[in-house]
Amino acid sequence: MRRYDKTCEKFESQPIEKNMILFYGSSGFTRWKPEYDHRPLEEDIRMKDGSPAAINHGFGGSTIEEGLYYYHRMVRPWEPRAIVVRFFPNDISRGYTPMEILYLLSRFCDWARADFPGVKLYLCDAMPHKRFINSKMWQRLAHQFNKLLKEYCDLNEDCTCVCQSAWHGFYEDPADAGDYSKVRQDIWVSDEMHFTQEGYDIYRDLFLHALDDIL
Repeated sequence: MRRYDKTCEKFESQPIEKNMILFYGSSGFTRWKPEYDHRPLEEDIRMKDGSPAAINHGFGGSTIEEGLYYYHRMVRPWEPRAIVVRFFPNDISRGYTPMEILYLLSRFCDWARADFPGVKLYLCDAMPHKRFINSKMWQRLAHQFNKLLKEYCDLNEDCTCVCQSAWHGFYEDPADAGDYSKVRQDIWVSDEMHFTQEGYDIYRDLFLHALDDIL
C-alpha cells in the first residue's frame, strides 16, 4: 500500500491550492502531463474566464483502495470544492469485484463529505480501452460497475456520474457510444491503454462538458 509514497511526497512538496477541482485517480490522469508529451490537465481544464480551475493528482496504476490510503495526504490538505475520481481497470486486474470497487468508492465519498461540506463529486464509470475490445469478461465487469455507479449517483445528489463509456468522441459512429467492442482504435499509444494527444483532446471535451456547471 506504500508503493506511491514518492509520488505522494512530490505532490506534498508543491504549494497547496485550495478550493479547486481535484482530479484523483489512475494513469489516465497521471499521463495528462508534459512528461508524456501531452498538454497538462491544468491547461485543458480551466474556468470559462480562463482562470485556473483544476489540480491533477493522478498516480500510476493505482486502485481505489490506494486512493483511500493516500486520501489524507493527497486530497484532504487541498480542501477541494469538487473532486473527479477515476479508478476501475487496475482494480479489476488486481481481483476486486465491481461491488467491492463501488463500496470502496462510497467510503471515499463519505470521507470527502465529512471533510468538505458541500463538495461536488464527479465519479467516472469504466473507461473504454482498445486493449479490451475483444474481452467479453472485461466488458461484462465494466457494465456491472457502470450500473452500480449510476445507481449510487442517482441516490446521492452530490454525485455526478461521468459516463466515459458513452462519450461519443471515443467511437467512430456516435450511435455506437457505450459499446466497448466498437471503441475507436486510432487514439491510443502502443500499450492500447493510454491516449495519444488526440485522445486527450477528446478527454478534455468530455470533462469540460461534465464540469460545465462549476466552470
